[in-house]
Amino acid sequence: MTETPNPRFHDATAIFASENDSYDFKATGPVRRAKVYDQRGRLVGDVWTDDRHAAGFTLVDDPAPDMGHVAGRMDQILAQAYKAGVPAGEVLNPALYVPDFEMRVTP
Repeated sequence: MTETPNPRFHDATAIFASENDSYDFKATGPVRRAKVYDQRGRLVGDVWTDDRHAAGFTLVDDPAPDMGHVAGRMDQILAQAYKAGVPAGEVLNPALYVPDFEMRVTP
């Protein structure tokens, strides 16, 4: 007797993407950072990179209540840069964050 699979589970597809959609979050060496400001001139956090494969955004320790959207928007910007093929070492390019934010890179 051949067992017929339950139709609920037949041809099931995985719900998790196997492809990475952003930079790694674990640095493999020293990191460079640049401060990021909102349109009102308030410091919202910094973008960092290890110049290899890792990059990310760190929100300020005590964000104002109206800064709730910042981390999500920065994640979107970094994900778009990753998908566009921008190397991790180039995420400190201020042009990536305009018009939402101003990045100030110090040497």
